[in-house]
Amino acid sequence: LEQVTAEDILVPRLAVLQALSPQVNKRKSEYIEGAEVGTIADLGTGELYPDGVWFLPVYYRKDYIEWAPRDSGKGLVNIHTDPRILDGCSRDDRNRPTLSNGNYIAETAQFFGIDINNNKLCYVPMTSTQLKKARRWNTLASGEKLKRADGSEFTAPLFYRTYHLTTAEESNNDGDWFGWKVERGAALPELDGVCDWRDLKARAIEFHSSLVAGEVKADTSSLDEDKSSEGAM
Repeated sequence: LEQVTAEDILVPRLAVLQALSPQVNKRKSEYIEGAEVGTIADLGTGELYPDGVWFLPVYYRKDYIEWAPRDSGKGLVNIHTDPRILDGCSRDDRNRPTLSNGNYIAETAQFFGIDINNNKLCYVPMTSTQLKKARRWNTLASGEKLKRADGSEFTAPLFYRTYHLTTAEESNNDGDWFGWKVERGAALPELDGVCDWRDLKARAIEFHSSLVAGEVKADTSSLDEDKSSEGAM
């Protein structure tokens, strides 16, 4: 693997499996044995997390993903980082921001981090109905205050605390689905005796630096929000 660099590796996605997810359909090539609706799955490795994931967030980013209409067969068209892409949109019959070319924009909040049970890099995208979970998660993280030696306070880095990710059933007038449930876990120093938290901290900082530098990329190959993989609109 001496020729494999960080740019050759895609960060796998954690997803909540829905009724229309191919991972729960035995007739699909993406089928994962034992997969059930409402289970969290690593779509890169096929690993299932029926009891949830202990996750250390490292980096947050919001993208504006441009999708072609489903019946076009084109799928993902582009990933925009500038929110001003929404300025040129109107709303379609499903209330989605839609460009003049017919493609629609899915506002997508993404948390990159480490699955600390398996010490694996991964990321959690949230879109549509799940954006409020992302806002709550960021609110929890930004509320973490630490004190310096002189008594002054500062906001802790995102990777200061772990979170337990599970799922819960949700519904609205458009139907039923399973969404993310985010709960605070132990802070890194509180993991002393459970794992080498200093090593975990060092890995988090390294991963963060790689993401900021654009040296690693997320696996978006199966990130098709229009197939209801992340919840209803």
